[in-house]
Amino acid sequence: MKMYFHRMTGVTLGILFFMLAFTGSAQRLAVPSVAVRKIMAGDRLRISVAEQPELERVYAVAGDGTIDFPMIGRIRIENLTTESAAEQIEAALEKKFFKNASVEVSVAEFVEGAILVMGAVRSPGSIPFKGGEILTLVEAITMSGGLQPEADGAAVRILRWKQGGGMERQVLTVDVLSMFDELDFKNDQFLRPRDIVLVPTLGGSGQGKREFLALGEFSRPGFHPYSDGMDIIRAVTRAGGVNSSAQMDAVRLLRSDGMGNYNPIPIDLTRLFGSADMSMNLPIQPGDILFVPSSEQATGGQVFLLGAVIKRGAIQLPLNR
Repeated sequence: MKMYFHRMTGVTLGILFFMLAFTGSAQRLAVPSVAVRKIMAGDRLRISVAEQPELERVYAVAGDGTIDFPMIGRIRIENLTTESAAEQIEAALEKKFFKNASVEVSVAEFVEGAILVMGAVRSPGSIPFKGGEILTLVEAITMSGGLQPEADGAAVRILRWKQGGGMERQVLTVDVLSMFDELDFKNDQFLRPRDIVLVPTLGGSGQGKREFLALGEFSRPGFHPYSDGMDIIRAVTRAGGVNSSAQMDAVRLLRSDGMGNYNPIPIDLTRLFGSADMSMNLPIQPGDILFVPSSEQATGGQVFLLGAVIKRGAIQLPLNR
């Protein structure tokens, strides 16, 4: 009977403790037993063949994900479990050399490589990490002090070495913000040694498709991340609500026409929040600008668009209509 041996050393996992802006740090605890660790480039594996005892030794997994095994040559085993790797080696041996082969594979030494967290987190830097541990993206961000207020949490990127030993990295984009909004963490990602986590800043170069801009009498004016299903109520809440000086019946939603111009859409927050008139709860689109004037501005005014827009300059706001 074939026997497979799989060894996992002490692994750790952080309890998920989250807010929209993280302030604490997390410590890794024991990993749930359902987590299955796969072989990575840089691991060192102890492999034995019952029918050929002299083949037992430690084999290094090369950068291209292969090992050089006697009798069968190079065989790719990266991203397999130790059980699956044993089965693959058995199949190769049985194809030419043995009627039945019994192979055992265990990890003798896990690859090491720090996780680098960059961008709009409170404490960017590196997190020491061994391949025998398990660390998720959300945990890494939490351990780095959490997202800064200007972080684009909807477009966090993981830069990971591609299989094959080259210098290319694949880019995984993860919407961390939606995880917190919906308390659904099924899209959290397990990190690997030498991953780079990049948290972009709202309003930065190349952004704009997954954010909206709150201007005027908000508690937290500025760029805010857009999420699917966003509407006026959610946008106002995300911007911290409006100030006491806001002219709530003269709000304007500015929406791009795709040609560099913005069309103003009147919004009456008094009807929305005071009378529950949901006709005022319009959907927000990525790139929208929500402007709440002060009482002094309510007789008319301008909004000046600066920065990375197609057409810079002033937009007239007929606030008294």
